[in-house]
Amino acid sequence: MPTTLGSRAVKVYSIVERVIIIALLIVLILVVLMSTWTFVTMLLERILVRMGGESAVDDTWTALLHERMNFLREVFSGFLLLLIGIELMQTVVMYLRSHVLHVEVVLTVAIVAIARHTIELDVQESTPLLLIGMGVLLLALSMGYYFFRRAAAMNSAPSSGSEHG
Repeated sequence: MPTTLGSRAVKVYSIVERVIIIALLIVLILVVLMSTWTFVTMLLERILVRMGGESAVDDTWTALLHERMNFLREVFSGFLLLLIGIELMQTVVMYLRSHVLHVEVVLTVAIVAIARHTIELDVQESTPLLLIGMGVLLLALSMGYYFFRRAAAMNSAPSSGSEHG
């Protein structure tokens, strides 16, 4: 049976996806480890300063902490953007296999996109209406995902009443 261009593309995609996910996982582990180390050392330094009788928090320390937290927010936002790309590639592959657009994947991509935007959002500068709108949108997407999964589970479960009728 000869392989089609689509099936070869799916095989290449599977390899590329696995390499990307492993690379992302390794980098994410490194980022979290380095961030944890930095935070713990900064915190211990502040505790030692406080034990020495000085103020434990000053403007320089606070500014440095906020700068590092903003960096982490940007890194995590970038990871979520890459995950969105992976999910979109998966949607195309699933379409190539079955010629059907899978609603579950589309809902997942939308939820991750809203989560990514929420991480990037500057709450201080955002209007209350924007925050409420994002919350409602996230709730609607999550409910849609939940009901879609629930309906799929109910459709795949064997019916118990038909055996005894």
